[in-house]
Amino acid sequence: MAVTVKMDEKSKRRAGAAPTADIGDYIVEGERGEGTKAFLIWIVLMLGLTAGLCVLEETRDFGIGIFAWWVLSVVVYFFIAPRMVMRRLRLHGTEYAITSRRHPRLKTLLSKGSTMIGVPEPEGFLTDETNTQVSILGGGQPFVIVTGGAAQSLLPPELDCLTLRCLVHIRLGHVRRLMLLQFLGDTPPALRLLAWPVAIYGALLRLNWHDMAEQSADRLTLLLVKNPKLLMSALLKQFASSDPAMQSQGISAEDVDKYIKQGGLIGNSGTEISTQYKIGSAIQANPYLETRIRALTAWVNAPEYVAALEQMAEKRAAKTSAAPVSTPPASAPTTG
Repeated sequence: MAVTVKMDEKSKRRAGAAPTADIGDYIVEGERGEGTKAFLIWIVLMLGLTAGLCVLEETRDFGIGIFAWWVLSVVVYFFIAPRMVMRRLRLHGTEYAITSRRHPRLKTLLSKGSTMIGVPEPEGFLTDETNTQVSILGGGQPFVIVTGGAAQSLLPPELDCLTLRCLVHIRLGHVRRLMLLQFLGDTPPALRLLAWPVAIYGALLRLNWHDMAEQSADRLTLLLVKNPKLLMSALLKQFASSDPAMQSQGISAEDVDKYIKQGGLIGNSGTEISTQYKIGSAIQANPYLETRIRALTAWVNAPEYVAALEQMAEKRAAKTSAAPVSTPPASAPTTG
């Protein structure tokens, strides 16, 4: 019979005094507050508008109509749209589903990564789209979508990195807001005007929260992968597939690999100069991307990053030492 080794009181006190650092402790300061502020402003604005119109009898019907349109747009973007995407993916049966048999590496990452981060394992789908994207959608039931372009153009560790980043978004409660921003971005401008109630919320989220949320996800992902160049490479390759400035300059995954390898320094050869100039100018042309890169670089060089790595390592060590240890049963004595 297996024997469980119990900790004495001194060991329990030592384990209780171990650092209680959590991955969520290292988000960008003020991010949660900005998300809450955007939501409250949106609610107050919409309720104030509809209530103000309902006060006067002449505009009451108009106010009721706006309130109904607001509720309808919320239902469509937050509930109906993700279910339609999920239904479309499931119509392909197992063709798109990430399974242990077809995509063992990704399936293992979703399983072990979700356990490590502390979230339920989401469903995963690998589509045949040619762009390079790894995204998280859904509300109460998040799901990860990996495009075929991402699977082909990203190195396996880079794909792992972006997939872990999606799990981090689940851990931080970002999924619904990010999903809204993605759906609004995919909505044609003419139809987006009809969705003005949720478009207002999207504009409020983009004002401050979105940048901070993405930077928080960058930070926490880096704490997990501990490889700044890997994360930087994965982010740049994903941007290169969709950013107009990068596409117009023909920036490829190979260019990004060279840029990361050179560490942003311009060498003596013409190829190195060309690569650094192309990617450097493309980053500067995209203020959002430039802010992300600068924030990630600052986090890597900050003392807080080193301290966070140490605290996370100490927490893992404390969990390991506090876990019950089982010893194999002793062999029975023999008699001669």
